[in-house]
Amino acid sequence: MIHLHITGWVLALILFAVTFSLYKNKKQKPAKVMHMITRLSYLLILYSGGDLFYNYIVSGTWNSYMAELIIKAAAGLWVIACLEILLVRYAKGKPTKGFMVQLAVSLIIVLALGFGRLPWGFLPL
Repeated sequence: MIHLHITGWVLALILFAVTFSLYKNKKQKPAKVMHMITRLSYLLILYSGGDLFYNYIVSGTWNSYMAELIIKAAAGLWVIACLEILLVRYAKGKPTKGFMVQLAVSLIIVLALGFGRLPWGFLPL
């Protein structure tokens, strides 16, 4: 499930970049199609992330890493929210600088906790 989750958010970030560039180049129709596909990748992330969260609870690591898991889940939801808000705001011509900063901060938190702090990440503890 970890590989599905990583694949899902890498796919979402790539689709976000493509959709953002389509909106930037004033290609509204292809951008809307890509935006819908990006939203489908959010569902994949939510499903696999929820399953990972459940597996952390069931495996017994919940007691040791409860705070980190809750913060990572909240920051992960905030990453998805920032991606969606950025696309919608840019499509409407509204400023996006504040949400770009929020996306960067929440993405750093998620990656640091997911790969560096939690036991099923790539980096040793």
